[in-house]
Amino acid sequence: MEIVLIRHGQPEWMVDDEYQSNPKLTKLGVKQANASSTLFEKHSIEELWVSPLQRAQETHEPFKEKEVPKAIHTFDWLKEMEDDEEKALYGKNNREVMEFFANRNMQSFEDWNQNYHGTYMKSYTANIISHLEEELAKRGVVSVDDKYDRLFKIEDDAIKSLIVISHAGTMSALISYFLNVPIYAWTWRKFLPRHTGHTRLKSNEISGGHFFRLKEFNNVSFLENREDRTY
Repeated sequence: MEIVLIRHGQPEWMVDDEYQSNPKLTKLGVKQANASSTLFEKHSIEELWVSPLQRAQETHEPFKEKEVPKAIHTFDWLKEMEDDEEKALYGKNNREVMEFFANRNMQSFEDWNQNYHGTYMKSYTANIISHLEEELAKRGVVSVDDKYDRLFKIEDDAIKSLIVISHAGTMSALISYFLNVPIYAWTWRKFLPRHTGHTRLKSNEISGGHFFRLKEFNNVSFLENREDRTY
């Protein structure tokens, strides 16, 4: 089984110097999404899962238009993390927003992990994983052990290919789950996928089941101009 994780294109966070709650893509973001879809042939992917937020929906449009996936599913649980402190930023100016995130990012690991955002991240991740396991099980992919690595039982008729278009925070939870690595409040900054970059996970069969290996990370080779490769 192969899974391709794709972050949305560049969003237009600031409009008239006000931070947006559900931004659309910038012109560059649309360009990134179109280029990202060109690496796939028609009906080359069994399913595409996508977040309902506007920036993810606009990113998946060229995949839909080119009929890359045979089926498309929008799942609320793929939304980006958004705690109450972040919601309070909507409508604020760029300076205020940048100061907030700069201060949050300078906290010690212990403070960050134990404060409100760290607690929120745990529940946010647990929600993603519970729904992820439920959807995978419907498609013949079940996690059976995570003592050393995360092992899966993959049925012969299980889904073989999947694209997930979501967000940096969501992707950090997904990558951590499949690779069986710890996730913390700042894990999304450790992985930090590029806009519309491709991260591929491929299953490998071993004694007792299958595990997923990281086959490709943050590939944006389809964007020829370096200035188009944004975070």
